[in-house]
Amino acid sequence: TRSTQKMASCMKYFTLSILTVINLLNYMDRFTLSGILQQLEDYGFKQPFDDTQGGLLQTAFIVSYMLLSPIFGYLGDRYTRKYIISVGILLWSVFTLTGSFATNYWFLLATRCLVGIGEASYATVAPTIIADLFPTHKRLRMLSVFYIAMPLGGLVCVCVWLCPLASLVCRALGYIIGSEVVSLAGDVLHDSKAQSWRWALRVTPVLGAVAAVVVLLFVKEPPRGNCETHRHRSVRARSGFRAYAGDVKYLLQNKTFLSSTVGFTAVTFTTGALAQWAPTFVVRMSRLLSPEHPFTQRYASLVFGVVTFVAGITGTVCGSELSKLLGHWTLKAEAYVCSISMLLATPFLYAAITTASESLYPAWICVFMSVFCFCLNWAPVAAILLYSVVPTRRSSAEALQILISHLFGDAISPTVIGVVSDSIFRRIKPYHNYEYYSKAVGTQFSLFLNVFVCVLGGAAFLVTTLTVERDRKMVQVLTEVKRPKIQREDSSVVSSDDFDERKELFATEVTNNR
Repeated sequence: TRSTQKMASCMKYFTLSILTVINLLNYMDRFTLSGILQQLEDYGFKQPFDDTQGGLLQTAFIVSYMLLSPIFGYLGDRYTRKYIISVGILLWSVFTLTGSFATNYWFLLATRCLVGIGEASYATVAPTIIADLFPTHKRLRMLSVFYIAMPLGGLVCVCVWLCPLASLVCRALGYIIGSEVVSLAGDVLHDSKAQSWRWALRVTPVLGAVAAVVVLLFVKEPPRGNCETHRHRSVRARSGFRAYAGDVKYLLQNKTFLSSTVGFTAVTFTTGALAQWAPTFVVRMSRLLSPEHPFTQRYASLVFGVVTFVAGITGTVCGSELSKLLGHWTLKAEAYVCSISMLLATPFLYAAITTASESLYPAWICVFMSVFCFCLNWAPVAAILLYSVVPTRRSSAEALQILISHLFGDAISPTVIGVVSDSIFRRIKPYHNYEYYSKAVGTQFSLFLNVFVCVLGGAAFLVTTLTVERDRKMVQVLTEVKRPKIQREDSSVVSSDDFDERKELFATEVTNNR
């Protein structure tokens, strides 16, 4: 009936909203430490730590996140996904809260490693649920809503409580929730600088626990492949090591998946480095340009959060809409958007780093444009993966892409930037009595690594344009091939590996003949 259809439609958007809010919380937590990094280095513990150790805090989280992703990808293709999300988010909340009680650097580092469990369980599964909720012509726009949380997880913490559209306010919240909550704790609770940073890690765990309960009780999970064709609904991947090895083999032979993953790795490398070091870089440069009135960590985090907030929303939405517009003329629209945006981001990023030594205000404009270009990628990259991989292997594909992109991306970039910065600092410090100069120049030169990575990312997405149309058509054929009637105990399980191989061979032949 019409009322039933309306209710089902409302449930779809309710589920999308819940998943987006959880994505918001994940990215808020991920970038909270970036908003208080300078204060944490100086006052967090009795023994101050250097830039290398500061970068390692983010790297530790990313390493655990990427190593656990394949496990949750395997589970997400085979078991009830909302249970996986709920358990993972609860564990993430517990470990984040535990980190706020750290008594030394290594305790905090260990808890950041464990926090990766929550995001690994969520990031590999949530996009596949959205793909099963919405048909192809709506999917890209819905993914852009979901991925708005990625560039915005670091605007004012009270937005979480007061704004009904808080699901749209997210990496910006991470930076601001870190700096603003620390300031509030110092003013209201009269905590010292050595203690006030702990309150920045005590906001998101409470909200995360509530979100996990909502998912468990109110979210209705759609069947896998629900929006593909009637012949590919309610399917589930086979269990066992051999089946998972088959999934990995399929993905490693998928040229579109591989090249888009390399391009996305460049995105994560650059954004991970900027997320960790941009506010600190601005503070250090301001001490050179205006020693009497330098920027505080709080002010730098606030401005960078607002810049990221505006650029993130506009970039993510524009990336989705531009891909839909170009999609009327070509099946390669998303790949073109990704490649052009990465190549456009390169000169803006270079200009931001170089102009910061002369004036910070032009640098903010260049930062805005580079973040805008990076955020054009989020929804199109997700769409490329979803329509170039069959439904029964999408969670595994998300997991493998997370593993590769973070292993060579933001798992190493914060630490690499920190190590290079410290190395340059030690080399030039003997020639300059002004320590702030050595620190600022070291950070500036280390950030230039991101410019070269941007060029590589743009080249990888250009390669994607050569294969994406063929792989997209192949998936369409795979999901339309009629299945033979095979007797089996569990009717939801896909047919044998031999049948899958014959079907893929048939799809390849059909696609080549088109």
